[in-house]
Amino acid sequence: MTTTAVVTGAGRGIGFAIARHLADAGHRLVLTDVDGAAAQRSAEAIGRGAVGFQQDVRDIASHRKIAGEAAALGRLAVWVNNAGVLFAGDAWTHPDEEIATILEVNVRGVMAGSAAAIAEMRNAGGVVLNISSISALTPVPGLALYAATKAAVLSYTTSLRGDLDHAGLPIRAHALCPDVVGTEMVTSRAKDPGAAMLFSGPKPLSEEAVARAAMTLIGSRQIFRVVPRWRGALVRGIDIAPAAGMGMLAMMRKLGDRRQARD
Repeated sequence: MTTTAVVTGAGRGIGFAIARHLADAGHRLVLTDVDGAAAQRSAEAIGRGAVGFQQDVRDIASHRKIAGEAAALGRLAVWVNNAGVLFAGDAWTHPDEEIATILEVNVRGVMAGSAAAIAEMRNAGGVVLNISSISALTPVPGLALYAATKAAVLSYTTSLRGDLDHAGLPIRAHALCPDVVGTEMVTSRAKDPGAAMLFSGPKPLSEEAVARAAMTLIGSRQIFRVVPRWRGALVRGIDIAPAAGMGMLAMMRKLGDRRQARD
């Protein structure tokens, strides 16, 4: 029987990379993006019966529609909530529109997508993968809104996993927490002073590395995974000594400032 996989925000970047791996694993892909033309280009590039649709993940009903499209093509086996946005700057400086948008896309979109996927998968089972971030585990000065939404995604996913287990549903929920990835969402912030923390660490991860980690997580029972693992251990050390940790983050932000000025 044909199985299908949905990936939101698949017009480029991490979403497209994960979609290619899911296609290689034998799933027929349903790709969505707020840029419908980009979703269709991704589907054409992947081939193998993949289809692309325009979707604004802020629209809760749209997730149910996409779930229906996927079910019409085969058994929905995997749903990846990848679509997200990022705004940088001091936490109190964001205009109303940015606050509303990042909450609606990064949090409401994940919750609505997960609910639609589970409603479709509840009898035959499946996997929901939510893309969080290493920023969910640590303070990220300059990216407070983004970090808060990704912390919400991680908390939601771990709690969701508990609900699924309690209900006895054959569905696993996972959260992937990658470090900075060299996507357009990041590189476009190269001169944004609020985004200095994005450029304060080691070389950004490749989209391919994140996609491989996503596939490993999908095939496991692990609830969430940080990529790379050593960075996860490092950022959690801030919880042990918060005052010292904040001092270290301040130094990292200054390092990011210098790198932005040099590039």
